[in-house]
Amino acid sequence: MKRLLITFFVAVAALFTVASCDKNNENKNKTVEFSVQLFSENEAFQAEGVTVELSEASGAAKYEAATDAEGCASFKVPAGDYSASVLYKTSKDGELLVYSGSATFSVEKNATEPFKIDLKKVATPQIIIKEFYSTGCQKGTGTYSDDAYMILYNNTSEEADASDIVISALQPGNAHATNKYYVDGALLYENEPWILAYSAIWWFKQEVKIPAYSQIVIAIFGSINHSETVPDSVNLDNEEYYWMSNEDISGTFKAAKYKRGSNVKPEHFMTTFPVSAGTAWVVSNNSPAIYIGKMDKAEAEALSKDTENYDRTSLTNAKFPKNKVIDCVEAWAADKVANSKIRFSADLNTGYVTISNNLGHTIYRNVDKQATEALPENEGKLVYDYAGGTYDAATGTGSTDPSGIDAEASIANGAHIIYQNTNDSGRDFHERVKSSLKK
Repeated sequence: MKRLLITFFVAVAALFTVASCDKNNENKNKTVEFSVQLFSENEAFQAEGVTVELSEASGAAKYEAATDAEGCASFKVPAGDYSASVLYKTSKDGELLVYSGSATFSVEKNATEPFKIDLKKVATPQIIIKEFYSTGCQKGTGTYSDDAYMILYNNTSEEADASDIVISALQPGNAHATNKYYVDGALLYENEPWILAYSAIWWFKQEVKIPAYSQIVIAIFGSINHSETVPDSVNLDNEEYYWMSNEDISGTFKAAKYKRGSNVKPEHFMTTFPVSAGTAWVVSNNSPAIYIGKMDKAEAEALSKDTENYDRTSLTNAKFPKNKVIDCVEAWAADKVANSKIRFSADLNTGYVTISNNLGHTIYRNVDKQATEALPENEGKLVYDYAGGTYDAATGTGSTDPSGIDAEASIANGAHIIYQNTNDSGRDFHERVKSSLKK
């Protein structure tokens, strides 16, 4: 009898167990429909095609859905606890915009209202000035400075459109020259919506794309192999390079230092409309103040030709909108620091980098150590103990990259470099002994 009772209770328990499992499976397999709405800065983030990633709390299952035009993504998944995340990158007006956010929620029944994810926005310029060179080098017993160039770099993991990048400089050309824009110790345009565009504003004539973590080189005067006759100089005659050409500028910018190489393609020629008279674009060979902006070609040309928009406090300058500036660098001659003054307003740049004249040295941007080391693809590829700067510990003079990362050696080793950008030229740049183009 006892054996029969035990058998009975086991059978009943088994029935309850099966029933319980069936109920759990029923809940687990129940399909629920719901949606996720994106928000940013307290407003609906209405962007189509943004990927929302959904993960089950246990991590066992993952789902994806793209948002519609209202910024809403729809899901149909088993009931349960989930976490959702978004990482969305786009570009606008020369900046890389990164939107990111996450949320957790429990889905047990069809939701009548969408779950919300609040996205935080971080803006950073995609395109920056990586290197600038205009100070010249030695040529026998003299000097040579027809070999100026600049390098623009895509500082992000997304392809950058550089088609509307424009380039100009501040006046006075030399930081230590008399500066009529200082009134009672302050810059006249410190609180104005514009800065100076001295001599010319340069723009591209064709579409220009810069791949992720890549660069373009722009020859300023001679797009030739300068090192053929001046060994300490650089080769700027490369089919991938660009050139600030004077060939379609009628009547001006006819200086002999404008020389066309045989390899730079005509579609890589830049152009301009000179703001002031002269035989060449006025760029300092000892203390340049250079900036790049984002402006449509037609707008750049119209701005250059609009004499009503000129400022003639000192020579002739166009007024360039500050809100169009995306990057800049201010350099002071190393032996003229005591007499030099900042030319950029504080909202665009603070600080300066020193540069030595006629030694082939360049102004080179420092590496963002934390951001560069954080890239997973850089594991084992970064080269340290950088020794390319001019800092002399014995005298405490010169400058170097404080990150210690040798950017060019790391790039050659397959690494991706993220350069520092704090809008302080003293923190962002250093004086490099050798051009990065001289391998």
